[in-house]
Amino acid sequence: MSAAQVRRRLSTALTLICGLMLALSGIGPVSRTATAQFPASDAATTDESAPQISRQPPRVDGDRIAKWNRGGADISWLRDNCRLMFEDRIYLCDQVLLVVDGPPGRVRTRFVISGVSDGKGGQTGPLSGVIYSALEPHIQSPTPIPVPQNLPALASHLPGGWPDVRLPQSSTNQGDLRLAGHSESPAEGSGTGDGGVRQAQYASPLPVPDSLPDQIFGPTLVPPPATSFPGAPGVGTPVPNQTTLPDAPRIQNGEGQFRIFSADGRHEIEFVSRNPAVPLSIQNVPRPALGEEVWVARGGATVLIRDVQAQLPGGQFLDLGTISLSAHRIVAWTPLLNDLMQGRADMTSHDLELYLEGDIVFRQGDRIIYAESMYYNVTQETGMVLDAEAISTIPDYQGVVRLKADVLQQVAEGNFQAFGAAVTTSRLGVPRYWLQSDQLSFRQRLRTTVDPITNQTIQATDSYVSSRDNFIYFGSVPVFYWPRLSASIRKPPLYLTGANFKNDDIFGTQVMLEWDLFQLLGYDSAPDGVDVRIKTDYLSDRGPAFGTRTTYDRTSFFGIPGHVRGQTDGYLIHDTGLDTLGQDRRDLTPEKTWRGKSWLQHRHTFNSGWEFIAEVGYISDRNFLEQYFESDWDQQKDYTTGARLRRYGGSQLLDLSVEARVNDFFKETQQLPVLEHYAIGLSPLGNALTWTMNNKVGYVDLNIADTPVDPVEAASMTTLPGEVDAQGLIASTRHELSVPLDLGPLNLSPFVGGDATYFGEDINGDSLTRLTGQAGVRASLPMYRIDPTIQSALLNVRGLAHKIEWVGEYFYADSDANFDDLPYYDSLDDNAQEQFRRRFIIDQFGGVLPAQFDPRDYGFRQGIQRYVTSPSDVVVADQQQIRLGVHQRFQTRRGLPGRERITDILRLDIDTILMPDADRDNYGETVGPTTYDASFHLGDRVSLLSDGYIDFFDDGLRSISGGIRMSRPGLGDVYAGLINIDGPVTSTALRTSLDYRLNEKWIVRAGSTYDFADVGNVGQTIGLTRIGESFLTGFEVTVDAGRENVGFNFFVLPRFFPTGRGRVGGQLIPPPGVEGLE
Repeated sequence: MSAAQVRRRLSTALTLICGLMLALSGIGPVSRTATAQFPASDAATTDESAPQISRQPPRVDGDRIAKWNRGGADISWLRDNCRLMFEDRIYLCDQVLLVVDGPPGRVRTRFVISGVSDGKGGQTGPLSGVIYSALEPHIQSPTPIPVPQNLPALASHLPGGWPDVRLPQSSTNQGDLRLAGHSESPAEGSGTGDGGVRQAQYASPLPVPDSLPDQIFGPTLVPPPATSFPGAPGVGTPVPNQTTLPDAPRIQNGEGQFRIFSADGRHEIEFVSRNPAVPLSIQNVPRPALGEEVWVARGGATVLIRDVQAQLPGGQFLDLGTISLSAHRIVAWTPLLNDLMQGRADMTSHDLELYLEGDIVFRQGDRIIYAESMYYNVTQETGMVLDAEAISTIPDYQGVVRLKADVLQQVAEGNFQAFGAAVTTSRLGVPRYWLQSDQLSFRQRLRTTVDPITNQTIQATDSYVSSRDNFIYFGSVPVFYWPRLSASIRKPPLYLTGANFKNDDIFGTQVMLEWDLFQLLGYDSAPDGVDVRIKTDYLSDRGPAFGTRTTYDRTSFFGIPGHVRGQTDGYLIHDTGLDTLGQDRRDLTPEKTWRGKSWLQHRHTFNSGWEFIAEVGYISDRNFLEQYFESDWDQQKDYTTGARLRRYGGSQLLDLSVEARVNDFFKETQQLPVLEHYAIGLSPLGNALTWTMNNKVGYVDLNIADTPVDPVEAASMTTLPGEVDAQGLIASTRHELSVPLDLGPLNLSPFVGGDATYFGEDINGDSLTRLTGQAGVRASLPMYRIDPTIQSALLNVRGLAHKIEWVGEYFYADSDANFDDLPYYDSLDDNAQEQFRRRFIIDQFGGVLPAQFDPRDYGFRQGIQRYVTSPSDVVVADQQQIRLGVHQRFQTRRGLPGRERITDILRLDIDTILMPDADRDNYGETVGPTTYDASFHLGDRVSLLSDGYIDFFDDGLRSISGGIRMSRPGLGDVYAGLINIDGPVTSTALRTSLDYRLNEKWIVRAGSTYDFADVGNVGQTIGLTRIGESFLTGFEVTVDAGRENVGFNFFVLPRFFPTGRGRVGGQLIPPPGVEGLE
């Protein structure tokens, strides 16, 4: 909200306050609020005989709104694109007229709506109704319009009549009531100019629909009554002069409370006594010589400002709801009231000053400010607050932040200073931790960001805080000092973002701290969207370590526009210890003393449709990641170095890539460079033909992995099949044409395809040109049956639907070369799997890997060559397959009545591959790889799970697993499962895990893996976490039997960061303060 908007809103509010004070001082006439009397009518009597009070108030919005007050009732008239929402029903209409009255707890909302669609292209006539709720309705509209000089025509259909108006009964009888084609107010250009309602022309009887259209849902409505309501204008009856609404602010004075309304109907301000036993006392002291008046209110006052809206930079309106301000004494210095009324002065040309003292409380939404005294200059937007404490929410953070200061000063719009300040997210009276500063500055500035939904660049307001002489207190004890701090208020300014304390047999005692670099440096101009952390670690058995981690998400990169995002991670340690990686890999001497990693991922999407991707991945030695960052080694993408430039165009992609080998101890293929073109789902003949292609040309260089330096490790590793030094040009073109056929329920798609590929070097170092042709047909047949009569309270079944999809494919390929003839240019495994496979070949097969366990053969039997976008140019050979599958779902409805959802009870997918040429393609077995995946959901929280993979040839892999999972969101997860593996290795392992919240303060986590075969115990983990008011503190014990390592871990994690809060039952632990005082 701009400064001009702030001044206009404050000027309007204070003008109304002056009018109120004038009325209370006896200078002008005051109209007393009369108790509204609603004449009886059939509809009103029916509605009020035994009303049901809803706890949920109605919600109404529209493009334009006029608001005023009459007879103690609040009146709102909304126009254009209106919605009336109540409970789970919605009305879409052209106009809504609302009259709201009644005490809190029994608020009556009478309404009339018009322009409701009848579902047949037309509209119904006005419909009316009455809603009783505990709270007042929520009304919102971005554009106020003047209050009409005459009553809207909809008022004639209002149940119970118009508030506080007595009009003659219309002579029109029931059969003569008509719906007019009319304009409803002179303000819209339809007035007669005499202050009355113009005689309307009626064409057809008022339609009273038997039922509402199917697409419209809402509260029970009653059609307009047969005759005009008493108190409403009849047909052709002029409205008396007393219904004309003035433009000046309207003032109402009741016992103990006062309400005023602005002329535009946008604001409503209510003054109530803070103590019902003590009436308000207001004095007015004119000072003509100084051109001002002084207003003094004593005895305690509460000001309620309703329907406050702020306009965002994009033009949208943010509904701020009701603002409440309370104080024992209020003093205001304003221009002379007579000068304001006669236009000789305005609120922006004179200093408008306010002084409040005595237990000041300001409330707006989730924001609360407490203070003892306050001075504010509205015109200059400066002020000062003494003994202030603020509790507020901030963007991108679910909890609350508390600021306490001896002196809080506003020096300009959006610019504040606090002296003797303390900041915390704790809600305790004496918090467990806080940041204390001698001087703290708060300012706002615009930043450019990217909307995550629309991916468009938007402007957002961000708040920054900077401070000097900072102490961090834990348990009322200062534990850290830093001279200067600067940070966004979206990140709590604690410098330290994580702390871990561990001890085990491999690394010794470990102290691991993570810091926010910008906060440490006091850098107050940190780039938007950039977060930099540094790591300072000490491992007693290995050495000191230092690391950095950076994430960024920006709208430009060094002035080049376009969405940019990426991350970097670096780590360096002076290692004086030995590596322990497994049962047969202990006490290995590292290849280097200075060990570490450097990793970068960068993506820049240009506005023109181009995209640039860069990646850097350096590792000091082959065992570093496996020893220090095992989860990254097992789960993350390989560390590679290269760049890509892409151009997207509809369903086509042009990709130019370069990749260089940096880590010599891994097998890697350099691309120097490679250009690829993809076109997916082209339709040269409309929907009759689908064409997909992939074209590629580039120079590649395959480099085998270096031999380990450690002779013991070197003796346990070998090369992989197809791993040879090779380089040369590769050029290929691969195409597929398919004809989709819709044969009733059967979907059929015959296809033909093939590729032509040139390799500069084959396995023997010679050039090779390969031609491949392939053809086949794909088919799918969906089926279903629904039986709503199947019901079971025990199994939570309400109707049953059985859905099946039969899938099949016949595939034939003929190639003049086999993948054995080519080097292993395209790796199908990550480095972690390849390193294990090198040792596996020695340990299990004596140095020669059988063909059925070759990863290229596995990909071949899975049929990856069928795809135009296959990840490998090498894995192609003669092949014939018949693929069959059945995918089944048994579904029912579950949930509360009226809110049921469709959910799976049983899911069972079975797929298999038949090999007609079994000797060539599948080692003599006609039935090839077969998989299944099953899950049975006993309810929303208990599931039985199982899956399996089977190769039927001798020593083929057979893996079957089964388990049970119980989950309660926010409370915990329990899993117990058994997996059996047979083939080249044999294992039967039991795995259990527990993640359970014992109570509001404690979480227990445990896990165990035990192999019933030769391995025996694999490992266990058990830990206990305490959910503190601001921090998670925990203790964990880990046993790794394979490495003969026992570890102890103590950690402290702040609850303000989502990444550090952890999960229970699939849900993040809430941040401090979001659930109130803990």
